[in-house]
Amino acid sequence: MSLSAPDRLMRLKLVFVIAAALLLAVGFGLGRLLPGQGDLAACWSLAGALVAALPIAGEVLECLRRKSAEPAKLYIAQFILLAVVACIAGGQFVTGGIVAIILAVGQMLEDRSMLGSNEAIQTLLKLSRTVARRVRPDGCGEEEEIDATLLKPDDRIRLRPGDVIPADGVVATGRSSVNQANITGESLPVEVEPGSAVFAGTTNLTGSLEVRVTEAGPDTLLGKVRQIVEEAQATRAPIMRITEEYARYYMPLILLICGFVFFFTRDLQRAIAVLIVSVPCAFILAGPAAMIAALAAASRLGILVKSVRLFEAASHVSTVVFDKTGTLTTGHLRVTRVDPAEGVSREELLAWAAALETHSNHPVARSIVRAATEQALVVPEALEVCEEHGLGVEGRVGEGLLLAGRAAWLSARGVAIAAAPDAAAWSAIHVARNGLHAGTVYLADTLRPEAPSVPAQLRKSGIERFVMLTGDRREVATAIAGEIGFGEFQAECLPAQKQAAVEALKAEGETVLVVGDGVNDAPALAAADLSIAMGALGSPVAIQTADIALMSDDLRRVPQFVELSKRTLAVINGNMLCGVIFIVLSIAVSSAGLVSPLAASVIHELGAFFVIFNSARLLSFEGRI
Repeated sequence: MSLSAPDRLMRLKLVFVIAAALLLAVGFGLGRLLPGQGDLAACWSLAGALVAALPIAGEVLECLRRKSAEPAKLYIAQFILLAVVACIAGGQFVTGGIVAIILAVGQMLEDRSMLGSNEAIQTLLKLSRTVARRVRPDGCGEEEEIDATLLKPDDRIRLRPGDVIPADGVVATGRSSVNQANITGESLPVEVEPGSAVFAGTTNLTGSLEVRVTEAGPDTLLGKVRQIVEEAQATRAPIMRITEEYARYYMPLILLICGFVFFFTRDLQRAIAVLIVSVPCAFILAGPAAMIAALAAASRLGILVKSVRLFEAASHVSTVVFDKTGTLTTGHLRVTRVDPAEGVSREELLAWAAALETHSNHPVARSIVRAATEQALVVPEALEVCEEHGLGVEGRVGEGLLLAGRAAWLSARGVAIAAAPDAAAWSAIHVARNGLHAGTVYLADTLRPEAPSVPAQLRKSGIERFVMLTGDRREVATAIAGEIGFGEFQAECLPAQKQAAVEALKAEGETVLVVGDGVNDAPALAAADLSIAMGALGSPVAIQTADIALMSDDLRRVPQFVELSKRTLAVINGNMLCGVIFIVLSIAVSSAGLVSPLAASVIHELGAFFVIFNSARLLSFEGRI
């Protein structure tokens, strides 16, 4: 089994540490057993110190060679190398070697601890590394085991209970339950049957399935998630960049303090101890350790975060803007009433509407098409179809020019529409044929069961202002806003008007978070300070559009992310404060000569481990607010 680059580097460091320890042990033993061979013992000890310092020197040179290397890594390596060089220059070979060993071992343990914080992310990334049972393409019906990366669209794969699904696909035969918790964070399995979509990285639970592959490898939903998570790990939050910006002034200050200590005390041991305890591991790890732990916690909850800077941005949100359809409501509109005009049958009206709406991806359009399909209507083919986003669709069916859309849009085209006052709380799609009103299709949506509790949860995180934007009619918007308790809402909004509303809120000085379905809300999502898209599991558009994508349709993930962000910033601030206090007290104690360089190296590692384990508390975040 091949080792990763970090593991190989850690193994190499361990070899140097062991070699240095053996050389120092030989030098120490010669000094004890052969008192007259002090020079020989010193040579062995010097060799041990130099071997221990070699990986540190190599790290400094590598950072200098690679201009893109992290500044924090260079600062820490420089400090450690200076401390070891000072010990060697002062003739304290054994002390220098032991200090280098302690700090090297400490760094390896810190790296391992950081990898532990990264475990949830790595678990997600490993889901695609599976074996697939592909049905042989020669038509014999036998199966063969191949690596999942070799699958191609239209391949057939067989899944048994317990198998991890290796690619995105559509169920061809069989019924089963699928556990999507690895991606969505939801514990309840999803029932699938022929025609159901399944996704790579999820687990088949109960039945046997045969699946037709639609996407494989990096093109799967899991592949896109993996790429985004890996890119997020490489990003840096503003607070982390500020830390590194000030770190460049830190080294000259510490060297000045060390010079003063040596000048006034003439004690090299004290100066070296000050240098060692001043290595800014705790301070520099304050941000990255917390951000990695937060990224892992978010991934476990099915919250796909594209950059760690978004945790900092979310902690400053003052206003949350919600889309209605597909966000606060289920988005599964259903046709509740069909009112045809005189001379038009109910079935004919619904079939005309479905003919046009087949060419649209809007939730209303999909619902009309679904209703026509459920009623087994013959839907004619529409030609020359043109959609005006958010307004309506027009096209030709046979000899007639059909329009389907909002009342205002049809009225602007000269179509007179009769009002239906008893259907005021429903969404209405009006249909016209050759300039005459042919009837109206009414639809109703249902509120998500968790939606009414979301504002209260967000208020616990300090957010007090909520706005609902919808393209639906005012009567529908009023009913939904009343159920949730929103005091501000705008109805009959086109996508451009939603964008303008978000920009107006920002102009008032608000930090705006927009939550939408990622399909029709792209302008508003792009205009926000921070955006969250719902339902990314089945919508690649949601992944591409928003800053954050919720892999499930659970609105409770929004306040959970905001709360996680606030806790992350609190942990970072606590880490930095404790790091500063720790370094100041350690410098004072070391300057007073109360600790030796060896003790100083141990104290330094304790500070670094405090930061890592304090940050690891974020891993236990389960979404409870």
